[in-house]
Amino acid sequence: MFAVDLRPLLPALIVAITALVVLLAQAFTPKGSRSPSMGLTVTGLAGALLLSLTMAADARYGRGATTGGTYVADDFALFFHVLLIGLALMATLLSPAYYRENGGERGEFYTLMLFSLVGMLGLVSTTEMISMFVALEIMSVALYALAGTRRDQIESQESALKYFVTGAFASAFLLFGMALLYGLAGSTQLARVARGVASASPEQVPLAVLGCGLLIVGFGFKVASVPFHMWTPDVYEGAPTTVTALMAAGVKAAAFGAFLRVFPGSLPALREEWVPALAALAAITMVIGNLGALAQSNLKRMLAFSSVAHAGYLMSGMVGQSEAAGQAVLFYLVAYGAVNMGTFGLLASLSKGGREPLSLQDVAGLGERRPALAAALTVFLISLTGVPISAGFVGKFYLFGAAVNAGYTSLAIVGVLMSVVSAFYYLRVVVAMYMREGEGEDAWAAPEASARLSLLVAVVVTLGLGVWPAPVLDLARAAALAL
Repeated sequence: MFAVDLRPLLPALIVAITALVVLLAQAFTPKGSRSPSMGLTVTGLAGALLLSLTMAADARYGRGATTGGTYVADDFALFFHVLLIGLALMATLLSPAYYRENGGERGEFYTLMLFSLVGMLGLVSTTEMISMFVALEIMSVALYALAGTRRDQIESQESALKYFVTGAFASAFLLFGMALLYGLAGSTQLARVARGVASASPEQVPLAVLGCGLLIVGFGFKVASVPFHMWTPDVYEGAPTTVTALMAAGVKAAAFGAFLRVFPGSLPALREEWVPALAALAAITMVIGNLGALAQSNLKRMLAFSSVAHAGYLMSGMVGQSEAAGQAVLFYLVAYGAVNMGTFGLLASLSKGGREPLSLQDVAGLGERRPALAAALTVFLISLTGVPISAGFVGKFYLFGAAVNAGYTSLAIVGVLMSVVSAFYYLRVVVAMYMREGEGEDAWAAPEASARLSLLVAVVVTLGLGVWPAPVLDLARAAALAL
């Protein structure tokens, strides 16, 4: 019998209750009055973050506890709790000014974002496949609606519809893969599935391999790997920019958290089958993602294909042995989350009168007109490229090192070459900011205090992890050992 302890659920419960309170506050706010949605959201997220940090620091508060063997608060889950709640806080701080400049502040944004966060927290904390699927759908359904929150724009509605249709298709693959593994192991508990796969007879191995393949398809969609990536540029472009930031940073982190818990954590017996497949997908994803980004003139579409490429970098780290792979992937998710929240957040914070800086000409001359913002965007772009003294460089070093140590040197070489290719499309934005003249008067808004705080945090994390990565690397290593 498993011990039932509800403490692992507390951070997610705080977030869920906050979502309900925000929803009611929005409903009862008099027309014409400003809703307290943002303040309530920040308060609830701060409380959940503080509780997660407390649990991570002291086992007496719930670290290592389990709820019926289904939902755990181990070091792996708590690492992601802190990361995901932190990213949600940053998205919250970026959103008020953006929505006011683009059709009015929308209280439902905060409620939907909080419910999507509940799904993300469940996705990285559950050790049972049915609960994992439910958490995935809670996250996804809220995100489908978030993508369409700009009801005045056809692009936003189109992105929501595309995301919903392709997401439902991918969920079917994921559920079918889980069903096959359940049929093999007789249980949906990941620990029992691992034992069932390890003891499978030769006749049962093809069933297990097919189940793994279907799971890769499902997770591949969520992390935007090739060939399951074609929704990404359209959805990233059409969704509100702060929602895009949450997708690029939070959703990718949560999906890779579940990916790690299922594959390196629970299916090591089939490493010889799924590792080569993952390596091949990683190589193709890095190549197509970067080549696709080269052809883009729209900054959000460029960053969308960049997100595809970075899924390939992360998958290349997963081919390593579980401990090294986990440490590399977890560290990179922290760095990548901060950089993407900063990059998309900066674009959102400049929006004014329904317009956003979405082309190279839109950011031309930004270095002269907004030197601090141009410097921040430069930091984010060089980190995405993998230039030394940035978090991206350290992260890629460990990802490719994990691949080399696992015998996949060619995969690391592809990653390095594609990082060089990425320098062209990232640095041409820097060139436009500092070496081109802007046309006309400065048409962009000045970021509000809350947005500036979020961007400052992103810059500090990006540069801090590039100079002093050891603390986060140690935490990532401890989290990976909990798998």
